[in-house]
Amino acid sequence: MNSFIFLTVICTIYYCIYKYKPEYIEPKYNYYFGGFIAIYLFVIYMFTYENEFMYKMFKNIYDTSRQPLYTFNAKDSNAELYNTLNNTLNPNGDIKSMLCQKQGNRCAKCQNYIMNKDLDYYKLKYLVPLQQGGQNNVNNLCVVCPTCMF
Repeated sequence: MNSFIFLTVICTIYYCIYKYKPEYIEPKYNYYFGGFIAIYLFVIYMFTYENEFMYKMFKNIYDTSRQPLYTFNAKDSNAELYNTLNNTLNPNGDIKSMLCQKQGNRCAKCQNYIMNKDLDYYKLKYLVPLQQGGQNNVNNLCVVCPTCMF
């Protein structure tokens, strides 16, 4: 209710200035004032009828402002999320590591050594391509380096 009283007082002051001192108000100020009224009414509506949404929005802003922008241990502090995303983005990670151990940590074509930290860059390839009658299972797969992929 106080917000509507405040809005009424502001509109009354603007009307009085517009009526008695029109030289102070240029036509563009009417648009600015109309925009102000529209935004003010929108904010009142949001705080009155969409209280849960506003609470969540300001809580997210507050939580975000309290977190550092960059951390040195982001992977460790978000380990569960990182592992979930890693499995989602790279579902063949376990297959690659299993095949890599089976191949003696070497590329199946050029026999270059595969380091565990570089395993994400290596590709899975069929030993016998599917177009040539190869089976679609793990026994027909091998790990190759990106240069040997093609």
